[in-house]
Amino acid sequence: MLYNYIKDYLIESDLIMKVIIIGGGISGVFCAIELARRGNKVVILEKKDRILKKMLVTGNGRCNLTNMELSSDKYFEKKEFVSNAIEKFSNIDFINYLNTIGIYTTIENVNRVYPITLKAQSVVKELLDELYDLGVEIFCNNSVISIEKENKFVVKTNECSYESDKVVFAVGGSSTPNLGSDGKSYKVLEKLGHRITKIMPALTQIKLNSKYLKHLSGVKVVGNVKLINGKNVVEEDFGEILFTDYGVSGPPILNISRKVNFYKKGLKIKLSIINNVDDLSLMKNELYNRYYMLSHFDLDRWLSGIVDKKFIYYITDILGMKKETSLNIIDSSEFERLINILLESEFEVLGNRGFENSQVSVGGVATDDIDEKSFESKILDGLYVIGEVLDVDGMCGGYNIQWAVSSAMQAARSM
Repeated sequence: MLYNYIKDYLIESDLIMKVIIIGGGISGVFCAIELARRGNKVVILEKKDRILKKMLVTGNGRCNLTNMELSSDKYFEKKEFVSNAIEKFSNIDFINYLNTIGIYTTIENVNRVYPITLKAQSVVKELLDELYDLGVEIFCNNSVISIEKENKFVVKTNECSYESDKVVFAVGGSSTPNLGSDGKSYKVLEKLGHRITKIMPALTQIKLNSKYLKHLSGVKVVGNVKLINGKNVVEEDFGEILFTDYGVSGPPILNISRKVNFYKKGLKIKLSIINNVDDLSLMKNELYNRYYMLSHFDLDRWLSGIVDKKFIYYITDILGMKKETSLNIIDSSEFERLINILLESEFEVLGNRGFENSQVSVGGVATDDIDEKSFESKILDGLYVIGEVLDVDGMCGGYNIQWAVSSAMQAARSM
């Protein structure tokens, strides 16, 4: 009670800073916590009916917070802009900070960091409790219409006008618009003179054109996948690939999906349907050895030992053969075709699955307009821009949450 009385007195006396944070996502919430811990009066304005809605679905509800293999190389562009923030507030700093809120972590799946509960819901609860304890005010169903500044900032929403000393713009990108970040708020900064780069979906699934998709749905393959335009490899990545009734998903697919935006047509994906092939020529030799050694096998038995059984129909149908066909009647040219299907299957790309299914978005507020150390706008003093709303996007694996929090901390600590 005494703390709140003193704080209210200081606010009225203009001895304490009041900050409005626009957006109640991950970046906005961590910025609010840090600012409030430093004694500032903080207000969060959120357009949806509650904050942190997107966090509840991250990592399939398990909440992949960060990654132990953090570096600027894990971000697709603007690497120099990113590096300062993630060096000043690293993955270790983030993990330690989470501990102070009551969130403990564990490491799974190739250095991915999750809450020890493996539930995003527990993270959201701890963050909400921390905001409450710090006295952060939250106003939901407030969609920002404009930001103006004379002596102080005036933020106008569909509900009210709010006054503050500083403003933090943390509205997110255009991914999963049903959870709040629909990209419409970019216009507010654009009116103030900030440049907005082209917005496109990223970390989303890829749609394919193939009559075999329904049959292959649910099959997983671990290996390298290439996105190809003509003879050129546009992008490639390694990991678990999941076939679905619309195309493919999985971490490597999500990582290469952003490149699909830059081509209208002519793209294909190429992958091995044998698991963990990292040397095509070596595997090709092994397949020939298997061919000579087991030539008395039929296709069904020979293939069953090296691929998922659902691939057998896919392979034999392309070859125009029955699965009962014996290997010893298959000539060398037909076997070469078989090897090509096994090691370099190609599928026509129809596109990616758009903003509705994306985890982040490409593009946003141009980083040239933002100070890389403080995240303060170079166009309007006292306005800070953080998180996914900036033209920064990272790979799948916790890198985008790390970016959201690192940029939030830099902004909060520079005010």
